[in-house]
Amino acid sequence: MKANICFLSLALALTLTACQGESPQELTRPQAVRAIAVRSGPVVQGRTSLAELLPSRSVRVLAQVPGTVAALDQEVGQGGVQGVPLVRIAAPDVSARISRAAAERARVEAERGFACAQREVDRTLAGAGDLSQTRLDASEKGCAAAEQALQAAQAAEREAGVAGTRAVERAPFDGEVLDHLVDPGQTVMPGTPLLVWGSAERRLRLRLPQAEVAQLAVGTRAASELGGGRVVEVGAQAVGPARLVEVWVALDAAPVGAPVGSTWEVTLVEQERADASAVPEGALGRDEGGDYVLLVEADRLRRQAVEPGPRAEGWVAVEPALPAGALVVDGALAALDLDRPVLAVTP
Repeated sequence: MKANICFLSLALALTLTACQGESPQELTRPQAVRAIAVRSGPVVQGRTSLAELLPSRSVRVLAQVPGTVAALDQEVGQGGVQGVPLVRIAAPDVSARISRAAAERARVEAERGFACAQREVDRTLAGAGDLSQTRLDASEKGCAAAEQALQAAQAAEREAGVAGTRAVERAPFDGEVLDHLVDPGQTVMPGTPLLVWGSAERRLRLRLPQAEVAQLAVGTRAASELGGGRVVEVGAQAVGPARLVEVWVALDAAPVGAPVGSTWEVTLVEQERADASAVPEGALGRDEGGDYVLLVEADRLRRQAVEPGPRAEGWVAVEPALPAGALVVDGALAALDLDRPVLAVTP
């Protein structure tokens, strides 16, 4: 009986304490909170995708004459200006054609010389009355025909020479060799790919779903490990089973040491702040008073109203700027009592 009375008394005391609120001892007991230091720096919010680093222009250089690859004048990675020799092809039939055209031109040139020299003699004889007009006309026609034959032979020689120049493939524009597709000694025919030639300028190529590029415009800012850039081209059509659209990003500065074909993460910027105060997303609270963070100052909490901005990788930029080195509470903000001291635990 006595034990029951003691239990009822204790229960009554606890009930009265609960009705009156927290005890002074509870108000002085620290609250353990997880505190994170505020970051300062750029915050970029956008869509991140993988992109491939490629030349802005690239072509396959094709053989124009049949023959055997005699030499590769440029190694992979070597560059040059437009017109620099890239591949030399030994083409015996082309060389024979050139020699034949040159010999034919020399023969016709000799015949023209004889015919036109005879015409001059016949003109002198006709002037003296020792040659009939019929013979003079024949001589004139013979010289004229020889002139036309020489022009045809010269044209054939030039044509053969053009075929000879095609035995040396040259750079179509300023750039560098990306890949060799043949080896010295290999037999090639007209149309055989010899090498891949690309421009020195690099761009990033993204392939995005059609729905994601609906609102994307040329000029959109892009951020990557290779530096900043801008969207310069958006494909006109979606291709493949996944209906992907090609998006090209031109870099602000040429990448150094990044190989062609390498893959990089690229963020198409929706919002960005170059020098922002950023807090973890878990440190941003919201109630009827608006958005706020809880700053840890010594062993006390202070509510600071903020305006959230761009978000990236679990962090959100806030304004006004928070003090350098400030700590903010991360998580369970609504459960904390601003009147009680805190014990800040930092990771």
